[in-house]
Amino acid sequence: MSEPPSDEAQVQFLLHVQRLLNEGLFTATYKYALLLALADIAVEIGDYSGAPVLVPISRIAQKYIVYYWRQAVPYFPQIGQPGIILQQNTDRQAAIVAAIAEARNKYGTIVNLQRDGHAWGRLVARVAGYFWQQPLWRLQRIGDRVLDFLYENRQVGARVRDIELRPGVAFCLRRFHGLLTQMVRNDWLTYIRKVNNVALGAGSDLGEFLFGSARADLSGIRPILARLQGGRCFYCGQDLVGEGDVDHFIPWSRYPVDLGHNFVAAHSTCNLAKGSRLAAEEHLARWARRNVSFGADIAAACDEVGMMHDLVASVRIAAWAYEQTAASNGLLWLANVALVETTGRWREALEAEAI
Repeated sequence: MSEPPSDEAQVQFLLHVQRLLNEGLFTATYKYALLLALADIAVEIGDYSGAPVLVPISRIAQKYIVYYWRQAVPYFPQIGQPGIILQQNTDRQAAIVAAIAEARNKYGTIVNLQRDGHAWGRLVARVAGYFWQQPLWRLQRIGDRVLDFLYENRQVGARVRDIELRPGVAFCLRRFHGLLTQMVRNDWLTYIRKVNNVALGAGSDLGEFLFGSARADLSGIRPILARLQGGRCFYCGQDLVGEGDVDHFIPWSRYPVDLGHNFVAAHSTCNLAKGSRLAAEEHLARWARRNVSFGADIAAACDEVGMMHDLVASVRIAAWAYEQTAASNGLLWLANVALVETTGRWREALEAEAI
């Protein structure tokens, strides 16, 4: 079994990423999307070793569709001004954005598109073809040299079905996920402002438009969550007022993806008190049991309202988040108690209810 990379190797990894962002040539946002995709996939794969990891090309393409889906609609830079589809490159509109905009206009939501298996597969293949031609092999190029520390930088030729992340890369992507996401998104945002000559709009925030926020409309799934919880707050166990708030069990600030099995119904007071902290291990155990018992019900409710869900990925994201907190001796939030230390029982909670 491979050993995790040394501290020195981890620092070197971050320096390499910094070089890509500072010195690499970015003529489109595809490279930013590729870095985000690799970081997210590393978390969702859940590999704790320092071994090489295979990443399917189709999985990267699916991430591209998710990232650009919300950006394939008009952005309104100022109140009263007409909306524009933001340029994602320095020339004509990026082909990936155009393809996704076409699918969005037809299907409305990603879930509706996925229900048409043929159309979904065709779009995934189309997107994979676009990023295969350029960003996949140009991401690690700096000037006239290649800094291929992420994966082997093959020449364009016969396609393969996956790339192999080099030893230690998946480990570093998982460990530094929050930092990497912030770095990449900041540079992506700066690029969009420059190419589109867009200042911070008075009517809407460009960063929120590009990457979403925790304030997405979650009302569609609230009734099913409240019913599955017997009309009680997930955290304190007291009766909900109405259907309560929908809370991201793994906070949006820790992992900014809306997946249905991550949501719980809670009092607004509990939701606010928990904030961006991870819930205590006893809450985690309850969350894991609920998803095993009612995972299919939650998935069906998500499908009905057009919300994405992936129970396996949700469990792996939770494991990653608790691992990160334990490694830094972080505190957890326990209803009616406030902050408590982690005991390591989070592993047992997830393993006992493993998917």
